[in-house]
Amino acid sequence: MNKILQTVTSEVSRVFLTPQPHCLAGSVRYKSIRDEHRSGLPKTGDPLMDGTVGTESYAAVNVKGYERRLPTSETLKQKFFGVPFTELPMVYIKSTRNNTLIQVTDHKYNVITYTSCRLEGFKNARKKTTIAGQTTGVAAGQRLLRRGINAVRVLVKGIGPGRMSSVKGIASTGVNVVSITDRTLLPEIGPRPKKIRRV
Repeated sequence: MNKILQTVTSEVSRVFLTPQPHCLAGSVRYKSIRDEHRSGLPKTGDPLMDGTVGTESYAAVNVKGYERRLPTSETLKQKFFGVPFTELPMVYIKSTRNNTLIQVTDHKYNVITYTSCRLEGFKNARKKTTIAGQTTGVAAGQRLLRRGINAVRVLVKGIGPGRMSSVKGIASTGVNVVSITDRTLLPEIGPRPKKIRRV
């Protein structure tokens, strides 16, 4: 019994009486507040809009009958809602990082109407939101309906946040979108890109 008591007291004295370092190192069991702040907002399961679908996850694409959906030379001769395809009004959507501009022309490139996020009442940083793009699309669609235009071709340029929401805004007003064309420029060599921003 004495031997057991001696070993216990020696162990206790070794642990409590020897000098310990002031800084203890170990692995943190839980995330700190800074780690949570760095990670940003939690990702939701909802798909992202605005032309960014597929950046966070893979999207299943059905490729059956893909050739049937592509336009052919006969498509240019067809009539959509009583108007030949080549004579449909064209909606040009320019979606930049900070704004969404929508211009509608007829088949002879005469401007019918024009609108932007700023003209719809969005100022400063609110112009770059998806809601601003959708509101601009709704306003453009309502202007088209007032002029008696119910079928259009849409040409989208740029990769800003209001890119697809503006198309949805136009379609939600009752204007029939016959075709959507992406005319974003792809720089093959192009100018030197902007320097990376250091924060």
